[in-house]
Amino acid sequence: MTDGNECQKCILLMVCETMFAERVVELLNEVQVPGYTRVGGVSGVGETGRHEGTAIWPGTNTVIFSALPDEGMADLIMKKVEKVITEHYARRPGFAAFKLAGSQLD
Repeated sequence: MTDGNECQKCILLMVCETMFAERVVELLNEVQVPGYTRVGGVSGVGETGRHEGTAIWPGTNTVIFSALPDEGMADLIMKKVEKVITEHYARRPGFAAFKLAGSQLD
């Protein structure tokens, strides 16, 4: 539990097509994110269709999230992700991101 001295963090939650996840991780390393968690093999339905890892609905998603020291780092990551998508992909890969406020519990 917290001791009353809550540490506000910016939680960046990203969901992307698995084939794009490695590039996102490269960007996180590039900006020296203090840490992240990656969960692969996630299925779902969204703007780019169904990704269920089956013959009928091939492909899966990956969820990547990180507790960042401030919103500025989240904004920098998003700027870099959008630049990669714009410059290197003819078809936009499935990608969505959310900034959330959070506190670390001890």
